Amino acid sequence: MGSSESKTPTTTLTTAMSSSTAPKRVALIIASTRSPRIGPAISKVALGVLIPLLPAHITLTVVDLMDHPLPLYTAEPIIPAGIARPIAATAYADPATNAWSALITSFDAFVFLTPQHNWGYPASLKLALDALYHEWSGKPVLLVSYGGHGGGKAAGQLRQVLQGLHMRVCTRGVELAFAKGHDVCGGVIEQETHDRWRAEDKKEELTAAWEELVSLLNADA
Repeated sequence: MGSSESKTPTTTLTTAMSSSTAPKRVALIIASTRSPRIGPAISKVALGVLIPLLPAHITLTVVDLMDHPLPLYTAEPIIPAGIARPIAATAYADPATNAWSALITSFDAFVFLTPQHNWGYPASLKLALDALYHEWSGKPVLLVSYGGHGGGKAAGQLRQVLQGLHMRVCTRGVELAFAKGHDVCGGVIEQETHDRWRAEDKKEELTAAWEELVSLLNADA
């Protein structure tokens, strides 16, 4: 994948909407909340690939976990799996969890953009997942991992957890390895890394994985 000059959007990205097809909403979730971090820069590259591929009936919204902090310890009366459906606006004791629940409920599918930290995915993503349950269930999800060696171990662990949440995980995933191991240059992707991704056909991999996600979404129509 090549470099992208576009800024990470804070609003929904879409093409002209087809009146004959119900709209589907996809969230690209930036999972890392570290500082410095390279997730936002990688999201711009991913968007540069995905935006031109958006069908008329699908929108794409960036959701940064940095903007949605959740409490580590809560006084919820029951675990998320025990929340009654349909989920009420005040189903959870914590207001931040209720807001997170409403946001995730509003999406039909997800792209998780996750780093690999010590062979695993970050605690921020695990917390975001475990705060809810039914809100994730049955929804398609595409995994894009990154790290010194591409983040495959983190993606493998995450795949297991998402299957436990009864999500429909795409068989295709994308692993993005840096050209210089852990050197993320303070949040900037070096040209050597862009060149590596281009040589490894990462744009084509992401395109194929996205097409699988769209196929899963269309099967719900």
